[in-house]
Amino acid sequence: MADIPSADGRGNAIGSFWADGPKADVQVPAGQFPAITLTGSFLREIASLSDRANPLTLGGPISADEWRDARTAPPSIVDRWFYEDVGVFVAPGGTGKTTLLLFQAIHIVLDRPLFGHMVAAPGPVVILTAEDSRETLVARLRQMSYDLGLTEQEMQTVRNEIIITDVSGRGIKLTKVEKDVVVPSGYLDRLVVQVALLHPSLLIIDPMVSFGVGESRVNDAEQGLIDAARHIRNTARCGVLYVHHTGKQNAREKTTDQYSGRGGSALADGARMMHVLQRLGADEWTSATGDVLEGEDAGFVLARPKLTWCPPQPDIYLKRHRYTFTRYDHVGETEGAKKVNQIADDKVFDFLKAEWVAGRKHTQNTLEDARVLPQRVTRQTVKRLLAQDRLSKEDSGGGRGGAHHYLRPVELPMTT
Repeated sequence: MADIPSADGRGNAIGSFWADGPKADVQVPAGQFPAITLTGSFLREIASLSDRANPLTLGGPISADEWRDARTAPPSIVDRWFYEDVGVFVAPGGTGKTTLLLFQAIHIVLDRPLFGHMVAAPGPVVILTAEDSRETLVARLRQMSYDLGLTEQEMQTVRNEIIITDVSGRGIKLTKVEKDVVVPSGYLDRLVVQVALLHPSLLIIDPMVSFGVGESRVNDAEQGLIDAARHIRNTARCGVLYVHHTGKQNAREKTTDQYSGRGGSALADGARMMHVLQRLGADEWTSATGDVLEGEDAGFVLARPKLTWCPPQPDIYLKRHRYTFTRYDHVGETEGAKKVNQIADDKVFDFLKAEWVAGRKHTQNTLEDARVLPQRVTRQTVKRLLAQDRLSKEDSGGGRGGAHHYLRPVELPMTT
């Protein structure tokens, strides 16, 4: 039986998985069993030989208890969000996907509703990172806790139940290539034991590409990682979520379907939960939500194109401010477009008003030269303001090109 991992001075867990491997062989005292050495690795080798000799055992008849107790879906971790199954979270690099996952982890360990979804199985969240350092993630968690206004007791729960293990630069893989076939690596069984001892609700593996055999054999590599995650799920009884990057073209086109991830199709086909995050521009955000991004705010659309265990779910819109995320509902294209137009109208009108009061009068051309908005948007905005009688055209007595009129805010007098 593996020991429960302890911690060293740097906060790194020490155990059979993330430190120095299995402990030394335990020798049987002389005189008892002189020719036998019992070790954990020996027992595992016996089990491995048995599996190879008997790779498949067919199931027997369905028992009465099994018939009665079988469930149509695995247990839910967060209702209509995470299940006790294999999932993938896809986003372009630099979008803040790890920060968003930390935000979700806090809600799971604290049993707080997540974006309107109830937490069904609160519990520890284990994060295996090969990209961001443990220190970086801890700092983000700390700041996020402050921004959320957590109590000291809640912060203690966060520190105790979000388990971060940094394996960056150590070459730890969950799969390997053996005789040209992708198979589980020796690290997988060690990870399963260590995770199972913690009884987590969710295991997050970030980023997925760091834990496989590479992308030269794309679908085989992805299927190997899906199989590894299923092994963890079956043994540790928790959800397993891989963090993955979008393909370049998918990122440019902002696709949100289940095949938005980089690589092949085996990953999306094998996973039972797919979450896809894409950043939205300011106009896209306002058009979708009717809200306005200000300062360092960032807007995102989060799609769940594949959730096998519940009905199809709508996209949700998330606004990030510092280290917190707020959900917004889609307002409809018509209402959203109206809001975008209103913002543009007010921006151009306020600019012209301030300039007129300062004694600077603008024609259509000089307004476009001022670059308050892009040229095409400026022209559309002026047309709307004229139609709304918020602007009027006053004779300028000439001008370059076709610009022969000043644009005057109607509420201001002809002269200032």
